[in-house]
Amino acid sequence: MGLRISARDISATLGAARGFHGHVGPFLILGVRAGVIGLRELETVKENKDLRVKASLLYSLPYSCILDGLQVATGCTIGNKRLTFENLPSFTISFATSKGGAVTVSILRNALEDLKSELARSAGSQEVERLAFPVTSKAESELLVVHRRQAGRDMELEQQ
Repeated sequence: MGLRISARDISATLGAARGFHGHVGPFLILGVRAGVIGLRELETVKENKDLRVKASLLYSLPYSCILDGLQVATGCTIGNKRLTFENLPSFTISFATSKGGAVTVSILRNALEDLKSELARSAGSQEVERLAFPVTSKAESELLVVHRRQAGRDMELEQQ
């Protein structure tokens, strides 16, 4: 379901994320992927000024890097007040438009734990970048669960 996003668009988004964030790491990539999925599922584009994003995650490194990926992928930023976040351990990102579309992307706990564990063993920025690239190609279902919300009820789109 949703809008098809080309490999070229994803590559450009990853390049922009690197420039915005300063380097590429696995948690930045998680934010980009979650943002792209939110756009896809709502069949909207980054330029949609009606899009709102709310992230619930731990506001500490490396998890806060997810926010930068979301900002680059969606165009919703803390500065333009279309991205808000809560310092909570739930690791969910909600996307909505005033036209009634809403979707929530949850980051799987085991994926977070595996990435944080690998990151703790890494030494230096080249190693961190090496850890990021597998995250770009992992199956969506290995990292994330997507829930479309309609009329007050949730409908799971991806199975764990």
